[in-house]
Amino acid sequence: MRFPNPPITEAIFDITVNLRDDFHYEELLIFQEDIKESFPNIQKKIALQGGFELNLEKPEEINPRLFSMSNQPEGYIFISNDKEKIIQAKLQGFTFSKLKPYQSWQDFYGEAYQLWQKYVEITSPLKVVRLGLRYVNQINIPLTGEGGIELKQYIKTLPEMPSDLSVVIEGYFMQLVLSHTQYQPSRAIINQTIGQMLENQESKKAYPLIFDIDVFQEVNLDPDDEEIGKIFEVNLKGFREDIFFKSITEKTKELFQ
Repeated sequence: MRFPNPPITEAIFDITVNLRDDFHYEELLIFQEDIKESFPNIQKKIALQGGFELNLEKPEEINPRLFSMSNQPEGYIFISNDKEKIIQAKLQGFTFSKLKPYQSWQDFYGEAYQLWQKYVEITSPLKVVRLGLRYVNQINIPLTGEGGIELKQYIKTLPEMPSDLSVVIEGYFMQLVLSHTQYQPSRAIINQTIGQMLENQESKKAYPLIFDIDVFQEVNLDPDDEEIGKIFEVNLKGFREDIFFKSITEKTKELFQ
């Protein structure tokens, strides 16, 4: 189902891989050669690593040097001219993000998969170990006449409060981890929260409901295995759409027209 004004603020295609030990991150610069006109902006991606130790015998004594951090380059970020598309070519894998506006699955997935194949040509991964598809949605729920919002009129997946507890939910953060027999072994992580009140150009106020759906599957596949495409198209896309469309109401769909 397509909407004229979809609530998707970011769609993310992500593949985690194992590369050979001698592959150097600077080789990933080759990735930009054929896409420089579309993705001219480049940033180095840094992995922050650190840690500390706790002396149980003297917990009150903290040695500052135990908090040392190391900055390890792990790849590059390529950003399109309009800042709406972002590629991450990393030692750990490949990520493609499409920011608002979102057109269609065919456009998004087609471009993401084509860029993934370019990553494979450059890096020759030993194995693909994880596939991920994440959609971050922002549903702007209008205020009622009393200045509040009626969440149950727009979203079916909500925290339940006891009927005999007279309270008003003013904010919340909810996380669910789900599986489904039809899409196993894929799993989904749902994060849902309410943001700060917004006001549009017509002075209409609303609260943004962030509905973040992250669907993924751990695998052990060769990078050219056709099963990768099937998992994205059937399991990950199907599970994500099932969760989204069965969680919203008809009144919510009217907001996307």
